[in-house]
Amino acid sequence: MNEPDAEFAIDSERNVMPKKKQHVDLSNQNLLSLILRLAIPSVVGLSIHALQQVVNAIFVGALGARAIAAVSRTLPIVVLLAAAGQGIGVGAASFISRHLGAREYLEASRGASTALALAAPIGIIVTVTLLPNLPGILATLGATPTIMPVALDYAGTVLLGYTPMLLNTVSGFIVRAEGYTRFSMWVMMTAFILNAVLDPVFIFSFDLGVRGAAVATLVSQIAAVGLYIAYFTKLGGTVLVRISHISLRADRIRQLALVGAPATMTSILSALAVMLLYGAAAPFGDDSIAAVGIAVRILMVSALPITGFCIGAQSILGFGWGARDYAHILRAAKFMLFVTIAFSVLYSAAVVILRALW
Repeated sequence: MNEPDAEFAIDSERNVMPKKKQHVDLSNQNLLSLILRLAIPSVVGLSIHALQQVVNAIFVGALGARAIAAVSRTLPIVVLLAAAGQGIGVGAASFISRHLGAREYLEASRGASTALALAAPIGIIVTVTLLPNLPGILATLGATPTIMPVALDYAGTVLLGYTPMLLNTVSGFIVRAEGYTRFSMWVMMTAFILNAVLDPVFIFSFDLGVRGAAVATLVSQIAAVGLYIAYFTKLGGTVLVRISHISLRADRIRQLALVGAPATMTSILSALAVMLLYGAAAPFGDDSIAAVGIAVRILMVSALPITGFCIGAQSILGFGWGARDYAHILRAAKFMLFVTIAFSVLYSAAVVILRALW
C-alpha cells in the first residue's frame, strides 16, 4: 500500500470500521452465497423500479389512451437520458471495485467522488439544452398533434428532474460497487412507495394530469438523493465521497468513460429500438401507440431484474480483477450466465403461455 493509501486507511479505520458488520466481504470464496447476498437486493431494487413504471402506467391510464400514448412517446427520451447515468455509474462501479480488490482505497474514493462531480454538471447542461427543443424532439419521435401538449407537460417535468435522477443513478452504482446492495434496495423501495403515494395525489387531487405523474417521480428522486447524501455524509461505507477526493485527471476520467461507454451505447440502442417500435405503431393511431407502450413495459419487467442481478454481481468481478483472483472471476461469470439465461427462458415462456390463455 502506498503512503497516501496508508493515511487513508487510518482515516477509514477511525470512521468506517465500526460499521463493517453491515459490509459484504467481496473476497468471500463461497461464491453462491456471495452472489446471492449482493445480487438479490439489486434484483429486488430494480424490480421495484419496473413495478414503479407499471404503477405509473396504471394511474396515467386512468386518464385515457391519449395520456398513456403521450407518456409512452417520451419513453425513448427517458431511456436516452438514463444512458449517461448508466455509463458514468458502470464506469465508476468498475473503477471502485477493482481498486478495492487491490486495496487502493484512496483511489476508489477518488473515482467515486469524481463520478458524482461529473454527473451534476452533465445533468444541468443536458436539461438546459433539451428543454427549449422539446417540441421538435417529440415531433421527430412521431408525437401526433393530439398528444403533443400532454407529452410536453410530461417530458418537460421529467427533464427538470434529470440532475437528481443522474445523481441517484450514479450514487446507487457507487454503493453497490462496495458491497452495500441492501442499502441501495431500501433507497429504491422508499422512492417507489413515495412515488406510488404521490401519483394519485398529484394526478387527481391536484388535477395535474400526466404532469402530476412526472412531479411524483421527481419528488421521489430527490428523496432518494437525500438518502444517498446522508449515507455518504455519515461515512456509511468503505469509499469516502469528499470534495477533496475529486480528481479531474485525464487518465481517471478516461478509465471511467471507457468502461462506461458500452453501457451508454446499450441504452442508446435500446432507445432507438423503442423509437422504431413507436414509429411503426404511429400510423395506426394513439391506441396503437399506447398498446406498444404497455408491451415495452412488460419487457422492462423482465429486463430490469436481469440488469439488477448483473449489477449486483459486478462488484465481485471487479474486486476479483483487482485482487488478481482470475479463477474466482471465471466461476462467477459462469454462474451469472446460467442464471440470466434460465430466467430469460422462463419469463418468455410465462408471457407466451399467459398470452395464449388470455
